Amino acid sequence: MATTTIEVISDPICSWCFLAHRVLLKAVQLYRRTVPNGSADHFNIIYLPYYLLDPATPLADKQELKDQSRNPRNRDRAYTRITQIGRAYGISFNFSDGKIGGTREAHRLIQLAQSRQSREVRDRILEGIFSAFHEKALDITDWDVLRSIAIGAGMQAKEVDEWKDDKNIGAEQLDFELGRARELVDDADTRGVPVVLVQGKYRFDGAPDVAELLEAFSSIKNGNDEVQNHTSAGQC
Repeated sequence: MATTTIEVISDPICSWCFLAHRVLLKAVQLYRRTVPNGSADHFNIIYLPYYLLDPATPLADKQELKDQSRNPRNRDRAYTRITQIGRAYGISFNFSDGKIGGTREAHRLIQLAQSRQSREVRDRILEGIFSAFHEKALDITDWDVLRSIAIGAGMQAKEVDEWKDDKNIGAEQLDFELGRARELVDDADTRGVPVVLVQGKYRFDGAPDVAELLEAFSSIKNGNDEVQNHTSAGQC
């Protein structure tokens, strides 16, 4: 049985990060179904936090930020592109409705789930936060929204409420992971997210496609130690 460690640097308010999350899940699923003995292999997926906005950023309307774009034509072209790609992975992006703000508490919830819960619960929380912001136009800076996502994903209400009431829970680990993520992002010229690191050898700056990930997984399984860097679909 082979174990592949994947580190994903992302921020919930980044549409390309949502796409990368879905692509990664699809690639792992296909690998296990199609690669000989692939179902026995293990994937250790770790999500590292990144702030596209300062945590103290005041809450604002998505549409207001959208209207501030210096190049509306390029903006609309980019939205059309990711909307089409997202649709192929079951994502219905909503770029106009809802609020946007700092994501520290969302990251702290993800870190809590990652350190104390099963991968399945962690993935449901990630999915819930991404979908809440990008599809349902919910405010992921709101405690009640995050609490609902956590409990719906399978966390106990008592643990969620303790996390909600004590902002020190997971804070030190979160800040450590944030520092590591910033170092990794700053290593690249693009300096954006998502960044996907597979076994510390294959680096994807931007949302990779399924074929790229499958190739990386197979190469690692076959003992290929060559370091490779890729610039993929898009970043925030």
